[in-house]
Amino acid sequence: MRQHATHPGTTNRSQGGFSLIELMVVVLITIIITGMAVTSIPRISNNFRISSDTRNISAQLSQARMVAAAQFTHARVYMKLDSNSYRLEVWNKTNSCWQTYGDTNNCTQATSPITPLAWGDTFGFGSITAGPTAATTTIAQAPKCTPGVAGAAAGTAINNTACIEFNSRSYPVDSTNTLVASDAIYLGNNSTTYSGVAVSIIGQPTAYRYSGTGWFTY
Repeated sequence: MRQHATHPGTTNRSQGGFSLIELMVVVLITIIITGMAVTSIPRISNNFRISSDTRNISAQLSQARMVAAAQFTHARVYMKLDSNSYRLEVWNKTNSCWQTYGDTNNCTQATSPITPLAWGDTFGFGSITAGPTAATTTIAQAPKCTPGVAGAAAGTAINNTACIEFNSRSYPVDSTNTLVASDAIYLGNNSTTYSGVAVSIIGQPTAYRYSGTGWFTY
């Protein structure tokens, strides 16, 4: 069999390795990609947290509508703005008080469990000047909660709270029991990410995210 001769002073390319320059290029590219991934992690985490909280509040509002209609009473989602937490409450017609949904005790909304927002999430809308719908052009949190049910005996508004209340026909109402179309709740995360849930006059909640230039549905 004929064999190919290797000339003196030449190198067989099939047996050669990477040069130092090639290795440095690979390492540099790896460092750049890793750096980009690391800097993206906080932003991605913020988006996940605020998206989860927004969808959870939207789900609670949908549940409040159904509970109000099913039990022929009023129901609401009670937001505690100073502690960044919320809960679903149902008006107990027998004892004339708000009762945390699922609680077997009567009139225990003051001490019942309340769901906290995720770490870094707060109720607020920063410097945003308009809400996501025509009814929420003037941006604001939902009205303050009251100790009583919407109507003549609603009582004095409770500071550092926001409530979206539904009547027995699953429509959103204000403290005078009048239908409203501007109920909304807004959340922020480290002043970089914002979202909101707006409730239409028929009671349908819709979750939104703020892109920096406008609102878009999730």
